[in-house]
Parts: sequence; structure tokens; C-alpha cells
Amino acid sequence: MPDKNMRFLVVDDFSTMRRIVRNLLKELGFTNVDEAEDGQVALHKLKTQHFDFIVSDWNMPN
Repeated sequence: MPDKNMRFLVVDDFSTMRRIVRNLLKELGFTNVDEAEDGQVALHKLKTQHFDFIVSDWNMPN
């Protein structure tokens, strides 16, 4: 069984896609989800916080 307290970081430049991924994770029982709108913000969050799993867009600014 996966740990439902896992921390996720969803990285995408489109807010709609971040919302879709967040909602899918919520349906699976994962509620500890943070977001970043580009690679630069994601890198800052990764340097200052702990995440267990990252879902990231491949092609985006910064």
C-alpha cells in the first residue's frame, strides 16, 4: 500500500494541467500536493522542502 502522506510536487506552466494532476492525486487519496509554475520555482522548492514524488512537464520555461 502506498503511503497516503507522500509529498508530491506538480510542476507545469499551465495551471489547468496542475489542477488536473492535483485532482487525480486527490482521487487516489493523496492530499499533500504542492505546485510550481516553472522549473525555477520548482528548483527553489526542492532546495527548501522535501518531496517524495515529482510530476513534471518536460517542456516549459525556466
